[in-house]
Amino acid sequence: ADVARELPERQKEQMGRIEELLNQVEKQLRRYSHELRPTVLDDLGWIPAIRFLAEGVSKRANLPIHIKVAFAGRLPSTTEIALYRVVQEALTNATKHAKASNIWVRAWRDEFVLCCSIRDDGAGFDVGAIQAPGGRKGLGLIGMQERVSAIGGTVRIESRRGQGTELLIRLPLEASYANSRGTR
Repeated sequence: ADVARELPERQKEQMGRIEELLNQVEKQLRRYSHELRPTVLDDLGWIPAIRFLAEGVSKRANLPIHIKVAFAGRLPSTTEIALYRVVQEALTNATKHAKASNIWVRAWRDEFVLCCSIRDDGAGFDVGAIQAPGGRKGLGLIGMQERVSAIGGTVRIESRRGQGTELLIRLPLEASYANSRGTR
């Protein structure tokens, strides 16, 4: 600020613009750091964190995201983080590539399996072409499959051109969790 007083007027204006840009960069970095590990994930769990994430994505993309959860309780921390990241990547893909009008995120328990579906009504794509050897498989899809596999689950991708995409995650729940209804 002291340096700016001694500068010619034109350079003062440029300093002001640089300061504005730095403030914008700081705000973006703060947002990114919260998205990397949002405190709501640690404090309240993956379901409130996904609701919070969906609200932010919905506002930024001007796209309705519908959440329906028939599941209660917390999961092990590594599982919650992995699920959060996969949903985050799926929402990113849907907003960037799908040209969707709506996105639906559902989570439910089926016996000893946690199911989570992320579906959009966008452009869709040829799953076979992407998963074929030598296909142009996106790093996001690979990352989602690796994350879910690392916590013992599976990912199924269903999509057809012009008919949207659905990502279905199935994660076996530990017997201790399944019997306790989700308390840690």
